[in-house]
Amino acid sequence: MSLLDVTELRKTFGGFHAVDGVSFAVEEGSIHAVIGPNGAGKTTMFNLISGHSHPSAGAIRFAGDDVTQSSPDAMVRRGLTRAFQVTTIFPKLTVLESVECAISARRHQSASLWLWNRPTARAEALQLLETVGLAELADVQAATMSHGDQRTLEVTLALATQPKLLLLDEPTAGMSPFETKKMVELVRDLTRSRGLTVLFCEHDIGTVFTISDKVTVLHRGQIIADGAPDAVRTDQRVIDVYLGRRNS
Repeated sequence: MSLLDVTELRKTFGGFHAVDGVSFAVEEGSIHAVIGPNGAGKTTMFNLISGHSHPSAGAIRFAGDDVTQSSPDAMVRRGLTRAFQVTTIFPKLTVLESVECAISARRHQSASLWLWNRPTARAEALQLLETVGLAELADVQAATMSHGDQRTLEVTLALATQPKLLLLDEPTAGMSPFETKKMVELVRDLTRSRGLTVLFCEHDIGTVFTISDKVTVLHRGQIIADGAPDAVRTDQRVIDVYLGRRNS
């Protein structure tokens, strides 16, 4: 069953069609990748899906509801949360405090209520940190962490909103091979252990074809392939406009 349905989605800026008639579905419990050359429309499409921008035409349905004109905070309340390409954390807080804040925000608690309810938020935060492998860094200031651990913390902050669908924008960007492997394992484990659905865009083709259940390829705002990783990998048009160029 599909959790997200995108139908004939379009976004124009003047005469430029950044997203041009895109239709695809993300199945519940799956890991779905979106790939394509720079300027293909990936970020614009993610902005539309997450409510950070509204389409010029087309429709977006999430969990059966029309969310085409929803705001980002409304999408989060519905269960769709996005982690951005540029790492967004609370640099002056510890790892544990950062997650506690995210949990309190989800509960709509003020600063005074946060202090009153901090023990329950802390218990949930510690459990999340254990899940993502950051428990040993709970008391470390977020700004002093490695890039890979900061990216993992950002995913943890997204998880604190209890999403059904997690959007990841270039989750392995700037990571070492070791950090990339850890992120791939984390995303795979989250879909299995928490029943999470993941939609992500990524330039690391090795990661895409290792972890994805389905791959959608964008080029100049349009879908040129959409299917199983093996089928997409051998699609001649995908090779011509994207994979071949990257390997040359």
